[in-house]
Amino acid sequence: MFSHAPVMINETIDSLILNKSGAYLDCTFGLGGHSKEILNNLDANASLSAIDQDQEVVKYAKKIKDPRFKFQYSKFSNIKTIFDSAEFDGILFDLGVSSLQLDDASRGFSFQNNGKLDMRMDQSNKISAYDWLNNAKESEIADIFYYLGEERKSRFFAKRVVERRKLNSINSTEDLAAIAYTGRNSKKHPATNIFRAVRMFVNNELDEIKDALKVSASLLKDKGRIVVISFHSMEDRIVKNFFRGKLDGDDFDSQLKSVGKIIKPSITEIKENPRARSAILRIGEKSNA
Repeated sequence: MFSHAPVMINETIDSLILNKSGAYLDCTFGLGGHSKEILNNLDANASLSAIDQDQEVVKYAKKIKDPRFKFQYSKFSNIKTIFDSAEFDGILFDLGVSSLQLDDASRGFSFQNNGKLDMRMDQSNKISAYDWLNNAKESEIADIFYYLGEERKSRFFAKRVVERRKLNSINSTEDLAAIAYTGRNSKKHPATNIFRAVRMFVNNELDEIKDALKVSASLLKDKGRIVVISFHSMEDRIVKNFFRGKLDGDDFDSQLKSVGKIIKPSITEIKENPRARSAILRIGEKSNA
């Protein structure tokens, strides 16, 4: 049902697994592509824990019948609470939205599949994209479009949202995409920025990333690694600054150092999986020295 290809799988495994008998954590299980390949590259006495905030993935996690594997339903900002006494050799974050979410029209993530606006990764969250877009102030909508979507026409589109909902509520992804339509030809769909902005706001994505990264180093063994795959500039900027010991303008000891250069998907992978085109992989290694 879902087209799922884990991004930069070989590069991820090579960067993450230095100890085949170690303990590892996959913070974004999704459909399990990375987790399955991690298990394929570990010895019999190793272990892999995985979490995800999407309730839909639980059934996919249950399909992995491997005594080395354990799954828990949770946001990744809760990893310190869940794994307080654990020490991992490697932690993986695959950020952004999953194929499971994008390809299911009923989840309301994509303008390519018409469905009711939702966009909640964790469906126990009270506020959906529908709730927010149909009730938020115009100024708030403009700010979110601008700061999270990096949309230059944020005020124009926010005004369109308010004008549209005066006539009828904005119910579907098709309704929201129509608001962004300008009639001009461009390589990027005109709704891309505002869809990303709404999704990131509804799921509090940037704060989730920051909170998870802040505690991740405390769960690593010395020389343990954090591998992060991001898909747009705001995510990547947070990761890059975190590895440099800076977050929200403050200096701190992240206990991590960047390893090597950033890694991007090959031309071949992008042709086979266009969703990989914007991916960036960064590696951080813990040093207690």
